[in-house]
Amino acid sequence: MSIKNKLITLKSHFDAAKLNVNGAKCKQRLVIIESDDWGAIRTPSKEILNYFEKNNIDVSKSIYKNDALESQSDLEMLFEVLLKHKDKNGNHAKFTANAIMANPDFDKIKETNYQEYFWEPFFETFKKYPEHQNNLNLWKKGMELAIFQPQFHGREHVNIKRWLTALQKNDSKTREMFEYKTTFSGVGDYSFMESYDWNVPSDVEEHKKIITEGLQIFENTLGFKSKSFIAPCYNWDTKLEPLLSSNGVEWIQGLRSQLKPTGVFDVYQPIKHTFGQQQNGIKFNVRNCFFEPSMLPSKDWVNSCLAQVQSAFMFSKPAVICSHRINYIGFINEKNRQRGLKDLDTLLKSILKKWPDVVFISTDQLSNYLQE
Repeated sequence: MSIKNKLITLKSHFDAAKLNVNGAKCKQRLVIIESDDWGAIRTPSKEILNYFEKNNIDVSKSIYKNDALESQSDLEMLFEVLLKHKDKNGNHAKFTANAIMANPDFDKIKETNYQEYFWEPFFETFKKYPEHQNNLNLWKKGMELAIFQPQFHGREHVNIKRWLTALQKNDSKTREMFEYKTTFSGVGDYSFMESYDWNVPSDVEEHKKIITEGLQIFENTLGFKSKSFIAPCYNWDTKLEPLLSSNGVEWIQGLRSQLKPTGVFDVYQPIKHTFGQQQNGIKFNVRNCFFEPSMLPSKDWVNSCLAQVQSAFMFSKPAVICSHRINYIGFINEKNRQRGLKDLDTLLKSILKKWPDVVFISTDQLSNYLQE
């Protein structure tokens, strides 16, 4: 390991310690991989990505360069890696697959001249893509194998009010992107993804309706209630928490700080949480390890993440690894998927070698292990 990477690893360890020193404890060494965005649209195809690049729409530093609705191959290859690794109890490595339940119905929205919003269930979106028709069956196969456990991420990964407003105002880039079946604004990395941000506090009431509907789609489609929730962009109003609790949600996944809306995009009130903290009938699970090879390809993500895992275990916390879907998507760029899966394989192998007593669980199982 180079001196630079050693310093990065040390920094990862000490930064993680700040997250882990407070909060509840777990008796066992738990590894939870929380992966967001499954079922959500991004860049629809390689051809459209090429269009972006030819028309000076800069996605070089954007998630839109590699991220897309997961294909059958993306799921199958991920499952192959997870099935290679077992913990001391015989459990395979598993993903808490935080899932979006719906995507915009672009055709219906256009028919109203952008005046009304319509959505379609994620499994209907699968049918419109060329390599995705069997995806829902693969999700269920992953559940049966106990390697892919969906949890609720939202009805859609779109701030409906702000997106529709831009479309109604005939914002040229937003309208152009709309024609290519994407919610990308065409400006930087902003794509109206902060679903539960608000312009005025009363928007929360609409968010409650959206979440209630999304949770119902989840249960109707997958056959069980989601026990955890992760807000898109880590952004939500605390007033949503009683509703989540009343619908069976036990855990909110997130970073150390909740980003509470203020009415201004990208200006938030940070609210710090600790692992196991209880509020409004819900407990908080704080992500303390990060594994995002697609976000910064030059970084040594394996050793950085291992240092964070070590810090978690030192303070009797679960190692909660944040690793978004984008890292495992090859539908747009196969090399992106190859890198992500190779590093994931190395990470899991290294964890099991260094801590052979670890237990792989999904977030919805966490209550069974919390030390009161």
